[in-house]
Amino acid sequence: MNRLTLLSALVLLLLTAACGDDTDGIAEPGTDTGSPTQPSQTQPNDSGQQSLSASLEPCELLTPDKDMAQFGSFREGRYEEAAGARICSWQRQDDAAAKSGLVISVGIRDSQNVGTMADVGGGLNAGEINARPAAEAPDPRYGSCTLAVAVDDRSRVDIGITAMDDVNAACEVAREVAYLVEPRLPKA
Repeated sequence: MNRLTLLSALVLLLLTAACGDDTDGIAEPGTDTGSPTQPSQTQPNDSGQQSLSASLEPCELLTPDKDMAQFGSFREGRYEEAAGARICSWQRQDDAAAKSGLVISVGIRDSQNVGTMADVGGGLNAGEINARPAAEAPDPRYGSCTLAVAVDDRSRVDIGITAMDDVNAACEVAREVAYLVEPRLPKA
C-alpha cells in the first residue's frame, strides 16, 4: 500500500470515528483557551427539509495555494464519499522545507450536527468558531484532530488534520483552517 493510500485510509478512519452516533453525552471543555468551549447538543431534524450543507462542495471550501500555503505545498484535492460525509483531502507534497505527510481534509455531513461528534480518545472540546457551535475531537493515538463546525441544526463541516507528530499542533491547525472555512458556509 503506498503512502497516499495509507494516509487516505487514515483520514477515512478518523472521519468515520468522528461521525459518532446518536447517543447523548457530556462534552468536557478543554483547558486551551483557543479551543472551542460550548457544544450544540441538538440532534438532527428529520423533518424532510434539506440541510444548508447540501449546497456545499468540500473541495471548494479551501484553496490550497492561498489558504494552506503557510503549511506547505499541497497536492490537488481528492474527493470521496465515505462514512456519511462528502470529503475532500489535500496531502502536503514532499520537499526539503516541509515534513511530508500532513493531510488537511474537509468533510461535509448533511445529516449529522455538532452534537453527534464522537470522542475518539482525547475527549471533546466544545465551543464556537465565529459564533457557530463547534466541537473538537483530538486523537492522541495518531496525532490527529477533527474540528466540527455547525452549518445549521442538522449538518456540520468537519476539518480533519492527520499525520502530525503532536495532537495539540494538529488541533491548532484544525482551528486555523476552521476560521478560514467558516465564513464560506451559508448562514442559518
